[in-house]
Amino acid sequence: MRRLALLALVFAIACTDDAVAPSLTTHVARVAAQPDVGPPPPREFGPDSYQTGLFTGTGTALPGLHCDDGSSAVRNCSGYLASSVDGTLLDATLQIPTSATPPVPLVVMIHGYAGSKTSSGNLVQPLIDDGYAVLRYSTRGFGNSWGQVNLVDVHAEVADLRSMIAQVVDVDDYGLNPDAVAVTGASYGGGHSWLAALEPTFATPANKAVRIRTVVPIAAWSDLLQALLPNGREDLSVDHPGGAKLSYINGLYASGLDPLHNGAYPNYPPYFIAWHGWIDAQEPNESDPLFRQIEDGLAGYRSIWWQRRFWSDAATPARVPVFMVQGFTDDLFPLPEAKRMLLALQTIDPAYPVTAYFGDIGHPRASNKPGEIDYVLGLIERWLGYYLKGVGAPPAGVYAALTRPRSEPFDAANVISVPTLGALSTSTVTKRFPGAATLVNPLTDPVSGFFWDPLVMEGAEQLEPLPAPPESPTVPGSLATYIVPVADLSGGGALTIAGQPLVSLHVATAAYRVQLDARLFDVDAGGTKQLVTRGTYTIDSGSPTTPIDVTTITIPLYGNYWRAETGHTLRLELTNVDSPYIAPSRVPSVTTVNQVQLSIPVR
Repeated sequence: MRRLALLALVFAIACTDDAVAPSLTTHVARVAAQPDVGPPPPREFGPDSYQTGLFTGTGTALPGLHCDDGSSAVRNCSGYLASSVDGTLLDATLQIPTSATPPVPLVVMIHGYAGSKTSSGNLVQPLIDDGYAVLRYSTRGFGNSWGQVNLVDVHAEVADLRSMIAQVVDVDDYGLNPDAVAVTGASYGGGHSWLAALEPTFATPANKAVRIRTVVPIAAWSDLLQALLPNGREDLSVDHPGGAKLSYINGLYASGLDPLHNGAYPNYPPYFIAWHGWIDAQEPNESDPLFRQIEDGLAGYRSIWWQRRFWSDAATPARVPVFMVQGFTDDLFPLPEAKRMLLALQTIDPAYPVTAYFGDIGHPRASNKPGEIDYVLGLIERWLGYYLKGVGAPPAGVYAALTRPRSEPFDAANVISVPTLGALSTSTVTKRFPGAATLVNPLTDPVSGFFWDPLVMEGAEQLEPLPAPPESPTVPGSLATYIVPVADLSGGGALTIAGQPLVSLHVATAAYRVQLDARLFDVDAGGTKQLVTRGTYTIDSGSPTTPIDVTTITIPLYGNYWRAETGHTLRLELTNVDSPYIAPSRVPSVTTVNQVQLSIPVR
């Protein structure tokens, strides 16, 4: 985990041939924060897409774990367990501290995408030292486990998880406590963790009552459709999904692909391969049956956000306490993936047992500094101590770590704790920009988006193979820029951004679908740009024969906790293309934007 592995109407508005909108006299105002939001509206989804029952590994090994003699500080038990879903053999390891007095609380740790049970091993020892038994296994289609990858489907991997827990707690010799179970993991494992809360109590084959007392999702998704095809409407991914995060999707797909898994078969099922091919080649289109299958599959059966049963239980004593860890600088699963859950749970009950940590952690472009990882692990240990052992007090509220340069070591003094996410900011400053700009798609700057792709940024940070990003735009009509001195917003000093900036604008276009991408930079006196945050928004009329016409939208940026120093400027960029990070729309468009306003939460 220390390196969490891992697209004639326009002239009705006054416009300009200059792609750079002027930013002269502006208005700065302080406005109230946005209200909290609740759970999503009920939605009926089509049938699930998943594949089980093939390539189960039956006959290749005898199910069961084989333990060492327990003479050391840890009793190690390894082997294959047959999932109750379809008999698929999953490679598992259970480690039990020999000094612990039975019944021993159990922590289940799930690996990241394309990983295995040996991934994130450095997390295990602190848990064992704290007296927890730790169960790890390779999820179906990865590592040495059999079966095929179903992307954390509720009928496959999530059911596997319950089966693995049930089988180990049923072995009396292990001395595990079925009433004290926690599930955690990062990224892919975080998706498992969230969905484990869907059925936190269940009976084992031996009729023992298992209770998952808490889940700890780390750098996870809560709505996989929104995370992979963001449309800018954070809580309504199913309302015309946006462009796909292609660099991530293709990178992850390639990293997990094994055409001859276990020397015998492809680990990706046919529907999964078809999904990937469609996303790579097509514009999201809800009239297409295959895309509707993708939409239903990602949202309806792989995302905790859309699970009505979870929200019903959240208002009862069966609710599951949650400690969530999310990255300000994670462009795959950004802050909104935790925010929607945090706010909805607290809407159900302001006293809901949920705590969040936000920092420079997660997928690229996050730094994942060792000191910050250790700090977060300390909070998680306190959380588990309270909910599995009844010891001490759990961390409460919202923790936020100020994002600092990667070269600067993590300092716990830069972490603040506030009671709610809304309390992270104390006010909002607003900048209004005059003028208008015209954006033309597919006209694009060929390099500016490339240099700000998170995977490219990570490669440049680690290997330094790339020159400094060029000043954009190099192609007029591809980018609109808006600049404001930090001092104009702060009143003279530094400005601490605390949360999600909002970009509001007036849009006119004859196209039926337009994707608008935004990037916010902190630019120092020497002209060096640092990406603070970004966002995207897709406008879709719903029909190729119906133009968007004129509308006003607000693009929520992902957010950060960031200090912009005196003497710096903030630079907002608007474009149709932030590729390869997000696939540009394949629908040609000419779009006029004006009345651009940047609202920044500050403290």
